[in-house]
Amino acid sequence: MLLAKDCRMLPADTFQGPFLLQSVEVLGASSSFSTRFCYNRSRCSSPFTIMAERPTKLQDAPKRSENPAQQALEKLSNQLSCSVCLEEYRRPRVLPCLHVFCEACLEKLVGTQRDKLSAPCPNCRKTARLPEGGVSSLPYAFYINHLFEVREVLEKVSNPEKAQCDKCGEGEVQGFCRDCGQFICQLCLTMHGKWKELQGHEISTIDEVQETASKMVTPKKVSSTCSKHATEPTKIYCETCDELICRDCTVKTHRDHNYDLVPDAFPKHRDAILASLGPVKSELASVGSTIAQLKARSSRLDERGVEAQAEVNAVVDKLQAILEARRRELHSQIDGEVCQGKKELAARIDGHELRQAQLSSCVDDSFGSRGSEVGQFKYPDGITVNKEGNVLIADRENSRVQVFDSNGHHLSSITHTGAGEGLRGPVSVAVGPDDWVYVVECDCPRVSVFDEDCKYIKSFGKRGEQRWRVQ
Repeated sequence: MLLAKDCRMLPADTFQGPFLLQSVEVLGASSSFSTRFCYNRSRCSSPFTIMAERPTKLQDAPKRSENPAQQALEKLSNQLSCSVCLEEYRRPRVLPCLHVFCEACLEKLVGTQRDKLSAPCPNCRKTARLPEGGVSSLPYAFYINHLFEVREVLEKVSNPEKAQCDKCGEGEVQGFCRDCGQFICQLCLTMHGKWKELQGHEISTIDEVQETASKMVTPKKVSSTCSKHATEPTKIYCETCDELICRDCTVKTHRDHNYDLVPDAFPKHRDAILASLGPVKSELASVGSTIAQLKARSSRLDERGVEAQAEVNAVVDKLQAILEARRRELHSQIDGEVCQGKKELAARIDGHELRQAQLSSCVDDSFGSRGSEVGQFKYPDGITVNKEGNVLIADRENSRVQVFDSNGHHLSSITHTGAGEGLRGPVSVAVGPDDWVYVVECDCPRVSVFDEDCKYIKSFGKRGEQRWRVQ
């Protein structure tokens, strides 16, 4: 490590041969300066300057923490800083070369280029071609947000006596649930053992978490093998527990349960879903009857208009000399009433026909299955249809809103707000007159607004008791 204290300029020739500059530590509050790092001098064609005083001696280097969680935290801190501004990432974006920088840093870099759709990577020096939308259209580095979440967990593991339960927010931390990804107190730990949905979760003590801190936050791999018998495939569906199991599970844990092979169990549940569409079919028939009645009324209104005109003509023919002016007035009045009535009925017919088409799409086909992949649901809680006929479904347990066309094909998903924060259990979704999408979350007191292309616009509301706040 090189220490920069009361910094002075050293030319590049001070260091001979290739070397690796791992980090620079700035001591004191001296004036700001810019630093260019060359990781291997033999590969760098341009001269560079290093601001430092001297390398520290090996015996002067600080001792590494013996706490595994603290060691993992130290390693992680180097991955959360932008190599341009040397601060924590803010809205990190990924270049085509896979290097990550702050969005504002890239904007400044592009601003110095003649071609506003290209920029040299500050790390590898490769010229990156930007999308038409510029820096803001580059892919968002979501894994950086995951690393920030990892750091929060490691900080709690490093100082468990200062941490509080993530479930209730009150009790002292006694363990960590790997499935929930949360620290829990003794009361919540007891509830994990009582609730059926949480009984299978893997709980670790604080000591176990500290020993495996570097591996604790590694996402579990999605596999088709049994979670209890790693080498056995899950080919059987347990009706009693509503989960996939292997053949070994039928002999032990699920011995007396009601289970069946997955291909044989699928038709049973499909029939149950189709049976649940009975009320939809009934409403569809009712809507069709209403449309027929409205059309009949429209036809009768036309007939009555013609009859009224004939009656008026008969009167006008007898009293033509006296009532000519009156005849024109009555004609105009009748035509206006007929036209207005037909317009109102036509609008109602269009609305019912749209509803009929939506209901028909629900009856003629169904889509989706249980899971976390694209097109799957864990807890679909809200549904709406936009002007284009696309279906938006709030998937609460997967923390997203999925968009499908009228044929059930997945179009896109809404998972994050504009600040990179993920949705927290969306339970309701609606489409406004401007075709904007409004999402209400059960775990966050706010309403998030997205445009017709599902791009984040804004959020409003906060926790409170006033009527203009979301509670």
